[in-house]
Amino acid sequence: MAEMVPFAVPTESDKTLLVWELSSGPTTQALQRGTTLQHSLFTVFSQFGLTYSVGASPNVAVACPGFYAIIEFYSARDARRAQKACDQKQLFQNSPVKVGPNVEFLAPQG
Repeated sequence: MAEMVPFAVPTESDKTLLVWELSSGPTTQALQRGTTLQHSLFTVFSQFGLTYSVGASPNVAVACPGFYAIIEFYSARDARRAQKACDQKQLFQNSPVKVGPNVEFLAPQG
């Protein structure tokens, strides 16, 4: 069954994923291909559906070196599929990444 997806800015948290434990530097292969982290993320996550935004940022100085990314989908269903398929997988780097709903990562730990 087809899902009707409105092309509006996604505001619901169930459409947003946080990707962390991204390696601190591009691989030699990525540099040779001219691939950036953001482009690599887009290539992987756009396979699951339309993305509204793909952004990567360096971790804060007190955290371990590396990057995290926020991926916003138009569809919550696509976001769930991407999370399930990509969490704890080596997407384009030598170590597995973690993928989860953005809300859970930002919620207070107790």
